[in-house]
Amino acid sequence: MNSDKCVSFNLDNNAFRGRIVRLDNVLAEVFSHHKYPENVGAAVAETSALAVLLASLMKFDGLFTLQIQGDGPISDLVTDVTSVGRVRSTARYDEQKMKAAQALRKTEGELEATPFWLGKGKLIFTIDQGKETSLYQGVVDLQGKTLEECALRYFKYSEQIDTWLHLYLRKKENSWQAAGILIQKMPSAGGTESAETEETLTEKWNENKILLDSLTPEEIFSADLSDNDILYRLFHEHQVRVVKTNEYYFGCRCSREKLLATLSAMGEDDINAMVENGKITATCNFCGQVYSFDKGELLKH
Repeated sequence: MNSDKCVSFNLDNNAFRGRIVRLDNVLAEVFSHHKYPENVGAAVAETSALAVLLASLMKFDGLFTLQIQGDGPISDLVTDVTSVGRVRSTARYDEQKMKAAQALRKTEGELEATPFWLGKGKLIFTIDQGKETSLYQGVVDLQGKTLEECALRYFKYSEQIDTWLHLYLRKKENSWQAAGILIQKMPSAGGTESAETEETLTEKWNENKILLDSLTPEEIFSADLSDNDILYRLFHEHQVRVVKTNEYYFGCRCSREKLLATLSAMGEDDINAMVENGKITATCNFCGQVYSFDKGELLKH
């Protein structure tokens, strides 16, 4: 009851806005389709929580995608979030390169921060609202020791809005739990209902950052604490007000029809190169669904 939601809230008479998300069942479904090494699983879970946080800040009707690309042992992390709350995540990685990297650092068996595995790369945020609209995309270099630092750099240089956030991870049997919380300082013309000085707002902003820093993993992953409980504990002296709650669930968007259209658009030589025993077999990277097509079916389509 206390997971797989993102709660939007305001602080200090709408001077600041925030989000808190906790993912459990969504990730359990993600990891039921994959047997990732522990460090890959942690990176997928953390990316998923960040993607939901970011998507919740955007107004869109369609698809939000967070993609992190790098030249390291993990080359690609992708999380899709639809406007109706469907989430799916996947990763591409080289397990041998991961083992070699940890052997070099003598950190075998330890969790490394997500950016370490990606190396040099980019964070890419995309909003796709359909064929009749323009694609919105934000790109920032992957710089920072943690995924938190990388995301904050995006807000600083691309969105140019004061943001503070934390991400949390906890191992759960064959899955992970992930959570995140952020606050943002709204522009002066953003609807604050009191004529407070900039100095006062800065003081309150710093107080809220310190309060957010005090949130522990034990609290955010507690099944006994609702999102409202956590927000009240943190910000009850700052007029915390819940605005809305969005729910999330695992949902893959793959289908035989979509894949058939993609493969049929390829040239005959490319199709022939993929054929084995008269068939082409493809597996969805997100949900593991296997699709099989006859060569003739593709050429006729």
